[in-house]
Amino acid sequence: MLKFMFNPLSTMMRFHFDYMVTLYSFRNLWGIEIVKNVAINLLTSIDPS
Repeated sequence: MLKFMFNPLSTMMRFHFDYMVTLYSFRNLWGIEIVKNVAINLLTSIDPS
């Protein structure tokens, strides 16, 4: 366990992994927001008459 704590490469890999997961999560959130906004715009732009 101590070997992992003091291994700089392991720390870098861990940071990189956390960064990628965070980035991917934000990308998904942005994608959902964009799709939601497009859907709302389409629904509101349809003329009911």
